[in-house]
Amino acid sequence: MDINLPPRRYAKTQKYRGILVGLVCLTASLVVFWGQFDSTVSIERQSLIIDTAVRGPLTLQVEAFGVLKSARQQTITTPSAGIVMEIMRKAGQPVKKGDVIAVLSNDDLDLQLTQMQQQLEAVQIQYELDKIRQHREVLTEQVKLASMRGKLSTLQIRYRAQEDLAKQGVVSQFSFLQTQAEQNNLRRQLDNAQERILQLHNMHHKELAITKNKVALKAQELMALNHKIEALEIRAPSDGLIEHMPLGLGESVQRGSYIASIGNQNELTAALQVAQSDAQKVQLGQAVEIKVGDQTVVARITRINPVVTNHSVLVEAALLNDLPVAARPKLSVEAAIIIETLQDVVYIRRPVSSLTHQTGRIYRVLEEGRTELIDVVFGLQTGRYMVVEQGLNTGESVIISDLNHLAQQGSSLVIQ
Repeated sequence: MDINLPPRRYAKTQKYRGILVGLVCLTASLVVFWGQFDSTVSIERQSLIIDTAVRGPLTLQVEAFGVLKSARQQTITTPSAGIVMEIMRKAGQPVKKGDVIAVLSNDDLDLQLTQMQQQLEAVQIQYELDKIRQHREVLTEQVKLASMRGKLSTLQIRYRAQEDLAKQGVVSQFSFLQTQAEQNNLRRQLDNAQERILQLHNMHHKELAITKNKVALKAQELMALNHKIEALEIRAPSDGLIEHMPLGLGESVQRGSYIASIGNQNELTAALQVAQSDAQKVQLGQAVEIKVGDQTVVARITRINPVVTNHSVLVEAALLNDLPVAARPKLSVEAAIIIETLQDVVYIRRPVSSLTHQTGRIYRVLEEGRTELIDVVFGLQTGRYMVVEQGLNTGESVIISDLNHLAQQGSSLVIQ
């Protein structure tokens, strides 16, 4: 028996799916085909940067950036080790000569001071004792000398008496000669005693001089120690501005450690970074215009560092004019180094992604928002401007925004 089955829904679904895929492919082909014939792009004017070519003098300059620093700096170090107990001034603050910047503490120096004072007192006492001893020794010798002089006087009287009696035969010649010998011997002893006292004075003088020198040395050592203790109060050596001070409370510093740098606010130098590619244009003595706040200061290049660091060269320029109020060490600045002045050239603001001495494609602005793509030969670049050697006349306007992706495709551009 024959059975009639209804038509399958699966066949209809496959048919509709094939039609849908065909329509999608046709639409995509039409879009691609239409895109090949219409490559015009519309851009609003407010989103574009447009500049007009100008003819006239143009100053070639190299842009640089950096900071102001003191032309004369002083580094403060500590003469003694210690622990930071107080910080009276910080980086960026002005100071006067003698102002306390920080206070250190050193217990060892305090102990040394006590010991040194005791040693000085001991030497001073020894000096006084030496003077008393020497005075006693001199008195003893003087007593002996006086006794000898008394004995000599007695012998002289006896000698004169025996001399007459010996002539008369009353006193024997032997007794007379014996008295004469005693007198001569006592005179020699007296001379020796006087010489001994003189030598004793000289010896005492030298001894006291040695002891006195010891006292002076101890006093100098004590003074030096006091200076070390006084130096624990770190003071500004001159008027200026603290440019750098890395101290922290409780920090331990060693002798000779760096404490701070103080710069002179009245004599400033600009430390500028110049791109390595522009460094060969920079020479000593060239003028520099430095932007300080809302004022421009003229400077002169005084030093060019021959070492290249991070693709840049350090250039120093001394500020010549009176400094603006805003000028201070560590202030970030922008500068323009004057290379030379071209008298009669055509130039525009530098288009984005354009290079010197190369041909670039940019859009020239026409009437009613229309543009045309032209080839322009660029020359030297100076700051924000670039010399046009060929392809653009004075008064013509061009788009200097980054439209390189459109220029490479040759797309037309309409300004709305």
